[in-house]
Amino acid sequence: MPSVLVGETHLPRDFARYARQYSFLELDCEPGKMPGKARLQSCAAQAPKGFVFSLVVPAALASLEPGEEAERAWKAIKAIANVVRPRWWVVRTPPKVRPTRKAREDLSALFERLRTPEIRVAWEPHGLWEEAAAAEAAAGLGAHLVYDLAQSAPRAGEVLYARLQAFGRGARVSLGLAERVAERAAGFQEAFVVVEGKGAREIQRALGLIEGEAEDADQADHADDADDENDAFEIEET
Repeated sequence: MPSVLVGETHLPRDFARYARQYSFLELDCEPGKMPGKARLQSCAAQAPKGFVFSLVVPAALASLEPGEEAERAWKAIKAIANVVRPRWWVVRTPPKVRPTRKAREDLSALFERLRTPEIRVAWEPHGLWEEAAAAEAAAGLGAHLVYDLAQSAPRAGEVLYARLQAFGRGARVSLGLAERVAERAAGFQEAFVVVEGKGAREIQRALGLIEGEAEDADQADHADDADDENDAFEIEET
């Protein structure tokens, strides 16, 4: 039976409530953006069976540049992974990582280092990569290309990792966009849809995961965001 998980990109203060509404959460491991170990342990303990964490690797690793900073980043994300047990790593390569043979070799090495039987790799290239070429490269490297379902239909397959970009902190997903996303996510055995900003509930509604208008859940979900940002600090390395 096909599975579609929808989630957001911020760690809410009331994680237990979030986990009752969503089954998926993407967290950015960039230094200074990740909460402390105790907070992560609490969230991991509250996460129900089947809840999926996804971790975005820091730029120090995604830039494919070796060195001490990259190794520190590697140790830090491994410590985070040991706590939340993610099912995805997301690698956002910057524009300077171009579609060259050397870049493909470096990507292959990074993906191999990240991938385990339990953790998949999603690749989100920026810059000169054309979508068709990036999709082919991702498939050849054993990764999954991250699609923006608002912009294009994804390549056919069994697994989809998709993102809806935010345009401002208060950005919302329109009903028409939500329906287009639902249509494009259909046909995959597993679909993971990350929504930046507000609108994840509309995506769930369009996908048939919830019914009715319900309360303004997005507003409630984001009510404590500003306070959470003040609490953030870099997780200690182990």
